[in-house]
Parts: sequence; C-alpha cells; structure tokens
Amino acid sequence: MRHLYVYCLFCCLLFSTSATWAQEAADTTRQIPSDKIDRPKNKWYAPDYAVVQHAGLIGILAAGVGYDFGKHDRTNAELLYGFTPGYGIKHTTHTFTTKIYYQSHPKPLFHDFQISWIKAGAGISMTIGEQFETFFPQKYPEGYYIWPTATRILPFVGSSLGREFKGRNRPKYAEFYYEIGTSDVMIVDKYRNKGISIPDILNLAIGLRLSL
Repeated sequence: MRHLYVYCLFCCLLFSTSATWAQEAADTTRQIPSDKIDRPKNKWYAPDYAVVQHAGLIGILAAGVGYDFGKHDRTNAELLYGFTPGYGIKHTTHTFTTKIYYQSHPKPLFHDFQISWIKAGAGISMTIGEQFETFFPQKYPEGYYIWPTATRILPFVGSSLGREFKGRNRPKYAEFYYEIGTSDVMIVDKYRNKGISIPDILNLAIGLRLSL
C-alpha cells in the first residue's frame, strides 16, 4: 500500500512539473510579438532572398541576392548586378553594387500585409563603361572628383510593403519597396552650385524581394 502511495505521489509531481513547463513555454511564445520572430534561416553561406530593382543609379535594371542579419534580421546586405543599355548613343554600362541598410520592424497594415516605414542605408557601386574612369582622369583639374568616376556612394531612404505566404517547405516572404536616393557626386554638385535644387539630386528606385 505504501508503495502505491509513493507511486501516485511521484506521478502527480511529474504531471505538475510538465504542466508548468508547458505553461511557461506558451507564455514565452505569447510574449514575443510576431513581427520580432526571426524568419527561418538558410545556411550561413546561402542567400536569404533574391532581389530585383529598377533605377536607383545602379542600372536601368538590377538583380542579385541578399542576406538578413542583426537583431531580428532587420539589417540587410545585398550584392547586385545592373546594366544600362546604350541605345545606340553610348555604350552599355555594367554596374556592380553592394548595399547595406537597416529596416524597421514591419507593422500590420491591412489583411496580411505589413509595412516597414523606415528603410535607410547606403550602397557603393562600381560601373564599367567607356565613359567611366577606374582611376582619376587626367583631363579634370585636381580635386574636381573626390574619387574615380566609376565609383559611387549611394545613400538612400525608403519604405517597404510585404506579406508572408505558404511555401513548399516553409513560409515565404515577398516584399515591394521604394527608395529615394542620391550619390556623392550629386551632393558635391549641390554644395558647389547653389542653383541646383534638392529635387534635382534625388532619384526614385523601386524593387521586389522574395525569400529563398
């Protein structure tokens, strides 16, 4: 009889402990907002998403891959190749760009769509074409360009709108974005020439990201 009593007491303790652990796990899950849960990650060397972009001083059309990192995957790095056709007037140019930017936590907007109000960062591009100089051109006076014309620094700000949808093995995420940006050369031109207005040095880019 005593053994039966001890056995029942042991079962009660085990059940109570299991229930407590389950409750704590459920509470922890509820405490984490859905917009702060990290997306499933690929292996460290595999891109997290593909991206395609129109305009933005990196080609009339550019495409590449990107990586999410940082707290809650809010920091991003992208590698893109873009081109601008010559249209018979000038030679086609090829642009290679690296972008790094921060994107705010997405907030519910309507239905299943979420919006990230703030997207800010910068890119550095290298353009290959006959009208671009990899080294300082001799025909310009010293100090006219702060670095070779083939290299550009491209700061930008923007926003993005996206939603999650079903994938074959795990949820996928698609995102449309816009960016308003400029370049180092345009900023210097605005500083040197007061007749240039701020809208004159800005450009608009639109793009699409799709998780892999």
